[in-house]
Amino acid sequence: MNMWSSGDKLTKVPFNHKRFVCVDYPGVVKNVDNALKSIGGTENVSKVYSEANKRLSVNWRPADPFCKPAFGERCSTTNLLMKVQRRPKKGDKSKYEYQVEVLGIIDTTYKFNAMADFQYLPFNRAESGYENISHQLHLKENVDRNEFFNRDAALFLPPVIFSRFDLPDKDYLYRGEISHKPGYVNPDHSRPTHLIGTIRQKRTVYTRFVSYVDDVPSSPSDEADRELHKKFFKPKQEEELKKLFETRPIWSRAALNHHFTGFKDKLKYLLPLVAFYYTNGPWRCLWTKYGYDPKKHPEAKMYQTIDYRKRQASCGDMVAIKCKRSENTLAFPALKRNAPNVPKIDLESLDINKPSGSKQKPGATTESEPVHIYRPDRLPPCRQMFYQICDIQVDEVQDLVKKGKTKNCDEKDGWCPRGTIEKCRDLMTEHTEKLIHQSGSSLEPGEYARNLRLKRIKKKKIYEEETDEEEEEDEIPDTEEEDERETNEDEQEITDINTDSILGEDMNLESMIEEDMSFMETEMLDCV
Repeated sequence: MNMWSSGDKLTKVPFNHKRFVCVDYPGVVKNVDNALKSIGGTENVSKVYSEANKRLSVNWRPADPFCKPAFGERCSTTNLLMKVQRRPKKGDKSKYEYQVEVLGIIDTTYKFNAMADFQYLPFNRAESGYENISHQLHLKENVDRNEFFNRDAALFLPPVIFSRFDLPDKDYLYRGEISHKPGYVNPDHSRPTHLIGTIRQKRTVYTRFVSYVDDVPSSPSDEADRELHKKFFKPKQEEELKKLFETRPIWSRAALNHHFTGFKDKLKYLLPLVAFYYTNGPWRCLWTKYGYDPKKHPEAKMYQTIDYRKRQASCGDMVAIKCKRSENTLAFPALKRNAPNVPKIDLESLDINKPSGSKQKPGATTESEPVHIYRPDRLPPCRQMFYQICDIQVDEVQDLVKKGKTKNCDEKDGWCPRGTIEKCRDLMTEHTEKLIHQSGSSLEPGEYARNLRLKRIKKKKIYEEETDEEEEEDEIPDTEEEDERETNEDEQEITDINTDSILGEDMNLESMIEEDMSFMETEMLDCV
């Protein structure tokens, strides 16, 4: 039995190896029953704890369907749950005796460090403030439900989540005093000191941005010549860049990155000394040599920009050309996410029957291959690419541009006749579709999306089986190894999945898709 002892002496404490789960409740608990009701009770806590990747939600108004909860992250801890009792010492009421007992170990804690989402509540403005009208939105017993649901009503659906982040993205409140170089002067003393951005020194951009209607500059400014040479002065590399613009007066940044042999990260200091930047028109997003006006040279049409994008419901749905950011993935707040991956896909990635034995990621081109050139035997690296006409290695496109002649330069089509750019895009799309069908791929239009649904169902089953066996480790895996492993698994899964075998398990495709959609809806509801 544990003995009472004074607080200034060592004592033996009984230790229990029982394990507990701690909920760091984000509030002052005055009623334990109400606190448990706000987190769904002990049953909900047990259900959330059984799934390692789930978060615990606290709902301040459990009966209000419009209440957005706050989420608590699961953290691994090494804490002890202790029970401490105190009583006055016999004979001396000014001193106390203590009894200490360790009830168990807390190895899992749910911490609510994030904010709740924005609340959209049914209120009407009244004279005395706001009036809650949530009780008016519920159906009454004497209301015909069929008549109620058949009424014409405005389609007003609030989003599942308003904010993609529930943690502040900036750390202004926690940042210490910034040390500046001697002689620094605050550029704006008129603004109050509590506003953000008052101590940031103005950053000068020496690039000359020119629109289509502006006059062409003949040289960089004296200030740019002086200041940029202070930051980076390499006459040989500057001379190399000038020679590139002598051979070709208009360049894209991607083309310069391929042909320039110097330091690629130093181009931001060298380019403003050699060329200006078009912000719109036929040569937008391109660097043009000082003094060269493409509006006066018909041969400049070969350097015009073609904004080529992956078209919806076309070849991009058959081949996994990944976006720079996910299209339909719901961003869970306060979760660790890897940086978006943008692979470069070539012809070899289309052959799903090819065994995966190479160490190089399937579909990834080497860094030496020029990404600014469009070839009919290779897919674009991204869903949106800016190509120059001279870099499109398609004979039909080159013949179409050379045959088309016009006397005036247009702000939209440049030196090309109206509609030429659209025809070039159509030709590029045709070559991309031919590339897919001629590569030996057996996928028909729409079949790739169907295979993705089948893969998702299979991954769901595997995930449910593995969840009970081991918990997910709180680590971010290596991005390259993870992408390689996932890509190999995807190829193997496409090959292994057979619709006939799935049907043989008394599950047809429609029921599987419905099950998959219900699973996705459940995932979305979990984060509301």
